[in-house]
Amino acid sequence: MPHRDVEHIRRPISHHVAQQGALHTTRLQHLLPSSPESREMKRLQLSSLLAFLLCTTAHPSHAETSCTLKYTPREEQAQTVILSPSPSLPAQSSNPIANNFVSLSIAIHWFQDYTRQGTDASQPNTFTRNLLNSLAESSGGIAPQIRIGGTSADRTTYVTREEQEETIKTVSGSNGIPINVTINPLWFERCFEDATFPPTTKFVFDVPLVRNDSGAVNNTVRGAGWALQAIGKDRFQAFEIGNEEDLYTDQGVVPRNWTVADYVGRWREFSGAIYDSVIKNSEIGKDGEKNWFQGLVFSGLGANKPDWTTATAFNAEINQDGFVRSVSLHNYPAGSAPWVTLGRTFMNHAAIVGNISQVGDDIAFLASSTQTQGIDFVLGETNSDFVNLGMDQFEGVLGSALWGIDYLLYAAFSNVKRVNLHQGTTFGYSAWQPVPVDGVQPKVRPPWYALKFAAEAIGSHNGPIQIATLTSPSQEKMSGYALYDSGKLARLAIINFEEWNRTTPYPRPNTTFSVRGLPIKGATGRRLTAPGGASADTDVTFGGVRWNFSSNGLPEDVEGVPGEIKLDVGQDGVVDVVVGASEAMLVTLDL
Repeated sequence: MPHRDVEHIRRPISHHVAQQGALHTTRLQHLLPSSPESREMKRLQLSSLLAFLLCTTAHPSHAETSCTLKYTPREEQAQTVILSPSPSLPAQSSNPIANNFVSLSIAIHWFQDYTRQGTDASQPNTFTRNLLNSLAESSGGIAPQIRIGGTSADRTTYVTREEQEETIKTVSGSNGIPINVTINPLWFERCFEDATFPPTTKFVFDVPLVRNDSGAVNNTVRGAGWALQAIGKDRFQAFEIGNEEDLYTDQGVVPRNWTVADYVGRWREFSGAIYDSVIKNSEIGKDGEKNWFQGLVFSGLGANKPDWTTATAFNAEINQDGFVRSVSLHNYPAGSAPWVTLGRTFMNHAAIVGNISQVGDDIAFLASSTQTQGIDFVLGETNSDFVNLGMDQFEGVLGSALWGIDYLLYAAFSNVKRVNLHQGTTFGYSAWQPVPVDGVQPKVRPPWYALKFAAEAIGSHNGPIQIATLTSPSQEKMSGYALYDSGKLARLAIINFEEWNRTTPYPRPNTTFSVRGLPIKGATGRRLTAPGGASADTDVTFGGVRWNFSSNGLPEDVEGVPGEIKLDVGQDGVVDVVVGASEAMLVTLDL
């Protein structure tokens, strides 16, 4: 989890779109009739016309999508969107997507909660294991990769059991992040027990870099050695060293003039010590491979700290020793600024596109030379909002699950190799609460459904899965993707971002997504929804199924909620997919 003593908020890209929309609406105000009812009708028509123009003209390259809108009174407002995906893989599509693209990052000071339960954390956490198994089932048996790290990992001291009897001790800090963590070897033995994880789980482990005292390197080497021994060769993916080093100057732990080159120098000292003392003579080092490190782990995508990018780090020779396996940047698109709302900030496709598009330069840089082409780019720690406490109204509701689906799928389209969504026991954006907290029992939270939906969209597959977009990048209130299995259209993921809640003074409106131009033989759909709408923090279902602690994380059917829905196929092959406001639908096609 990032340390946020200095707030670094980026204004959503949608802000510009909203400004333009307001300008056009103002220019058209003179067209409104005098009757209040007529004015409302005309206002809806003008708003829909503006959305239509943005959808169809702002990005002409997205000609496969057209928007045909029907105008009705607000309480019955509906629209039809025509989707015409290619039956075979189009030119504008992603690289093949990793089975475990949907992955997790867990703050080190909370990791024991996710892995252990019972008195003195004496038993494996079967609630967590069942949820991880569910994600693995969606991905062909390949479990989510788990990165253990964050600011708390950078502040960790590794001590013997003689020095500390407790497996882990923390000293509380701000925003739920400890100012100091101490861990003994028993923590490793328990937390990485095989019984807690699907057998295909891979781990990235983060060790400290922030310290620069005489014992700093030895402490990091000790932690790396204990971690590798507990994880084992078959489950180990990489080490990280440090966390959000571009923020060290803001935290006052390095001189104000500390640069990327200074970071690279310290990183090479620590990585060299880990390689020589931990890796070289271990099972993973016997074949001579050196690239057992995930590098950078900077706090943002370059907008806040423009000198701290993938290019600047590699130009400063971070990979001179050939240690870097992957590059990780962190991303939290929002904070607690006054303009942050559920509908405008999170349920907003244009904002998500603008945010994810910032990684384009990093991915392009890695692809630009033979020396870096084999290095993956990942969002190794990310989630919706870096203010992880007291933001449950934005972070832990159905609307944030819709954000998560779009964020994950657009990142996959953008050729991010993997997304590790950050988790912590008390963090508002977490997918589940793994242990009791202040008398509240463990529970699955709405963001879980983003993980499950996106994992199902990518799917269980043997051949390559690739993704193409179906909606304009400037479109704010809807999003669509086509998933291709071995080059053939297999699934559609559709999100309706229109904000609606149980308290909204009109019935939940629908949008019909009319899928045309395909030789469709059959189609089924699974709906992500909640009767309470965008702000619902309970009663969320996907395909008529819910996951919760009452079933120990196992799926259970919900009475009265449709499961897999058979969709009608017209004589001309047209399939109309009806998606309510603040809902998403995963459609499986038989061509």
